[in-house]
Amino acid sequence: MSDRAQNSMDGRCGARTRAGGHCRRWPMTNGRCRFHGGCSTGPRTAEGLARIRAARTIHGAYSAEAVGLRRVVAELKRQTAKLAEIV
Repeated sequence: MSDRAQNSMDGRCGARTRAGGHCRRWPMTNGRCRFHGGCSTGPRTAEGLARIRAARTIHGAYSAEAVGLRRVVAELKRQTAKLAEIV
């Protein structure tokens, strides 16, 4: 690559494209653009995982505890309906 072409690519992503050229998008803090920077690898520690879970919990309607509680309530309703038929 000539000096002139290299200077025009300064500060750019520079990843090799499928067409064989270099990506000309501006990079993020990791040095690659949003297309070539790679996906998040997710939380690395148990603390990070807990933070993600806390941030994504909006109402808790589908938590294991809530689902279990709904199952118990449904079973009690079935038993109550059976007792009502008997009486």
